[in-house]
Amino acid sequence: MLKNQDVLREVLSRRDPSGYYVLISVKNNEAENVVLEFKEKSGVIVEDYGGSIIIRCKSRSIAESIARKLLARNLLVFEK
Repeated sequence: MLKNQDVLREVLSRRDPSGYYVLISVKNNEAENVVLEFKEKSGVIVEDYGGSIIIRCKSRSIAESIARKLLARNLLVFEK
């Protein structure tokens, strides 16, 4: 079982080729509310893919805040 810090480190250690941190969340009302809270901030891109939400962000601090909130609600999708 991975600890929350390990999950955050793993998720935030990689960027896509464009330099964005990429977070994947389960799609439900709770996750959408978390994402809406940050969507107003510059550099946050939200894409809807069926049962998942893809969040792209250039800022590490904003990406970490989003990841922490999603992880606390058990909505963050990650690979071990």
